[in-house]
Amino acid sequence: MPTYDYPEKVTKVLKEIGLESKDCLWDCHGTWVLKHKACERLAAHAGITFDNPQNIETDADKGIAIIMVKGYLGKQSEWSYGEATPKNSKNAYPYAMAEKRAKDRVILKLIGMSGDIYSESESDEFRDDIAAQEKSDKKAEKERVDTSVWGKIGKKAGQEAKNQLTNYYAISVGSDDAKSKDALSEAKKIFEWAIKHNLVIIQDQYLKLFDKKLKSKKHNLSIVQEKYYKLFERKKSA
Repeated sequence: MPTYDYPEKVTKVLKEIGLESKDCLWDCHGTWVLKHKACERLAAHAGITFDNPQNIETDADKGIAIIMVKGYLGKQSEWSYGEATPKNSKNAYPYAMAEKRAKDRVILKLIGMSGDIYSESESDEFRDDIAAQEKSDKKAEKERVDTSVWGKIGKKAGQEAKNQLTNYYAISVGSDDAKSKDALSEAKKIFEWAIKHNLVIIQDQYLKLFDKKLKSKKHNLSIVQEKYYKLFERKKSA
């Protein structure tokens, strides 16, 4: 996730229950948003209790649910409404959404954070923004992993080299001796290039594809190739 200057008060409270701000808080266009699960954890930790919710307005056919919830923290009490209608929610379960909104509002009131932060259940925009950023974070993480695998060469060039190895292998087993020899020669060049750039994933593919040919007398190995082939053989037998 991006780096933010998280509200100190919220960070402190989250830390007390073993949570980190970066996992629970979100800056949605200047508004601090707290994930619903974090609200529930905070309520459980603080010992917040609730009366049974009161239905204010309900219409299942129209997807309307408005409820009132009252909660307690010691001698302190707070109440709030939770509304879910087609105008403010795309959720298919309006009663559950209305309850989430009401409870989260009460929780934030009781722990003294209402107005400073909002629950993700408050708005579809909050949840959509969180989902979009989480998707972006996963993509960034995947790209980071790809970079560690492909090094400075990059994923695109690495994948092209892998595809070329596959093509050369197909030629080596399905063509006449001359074409087969040329294909093996080109495959060797890719293998040596992979060694030079420490691209283990390509080295392994080369050795797997050409395993039988590497064992034949016709396919002579250089000293460097022999070294990697022996390493590959040890990995197979491990």
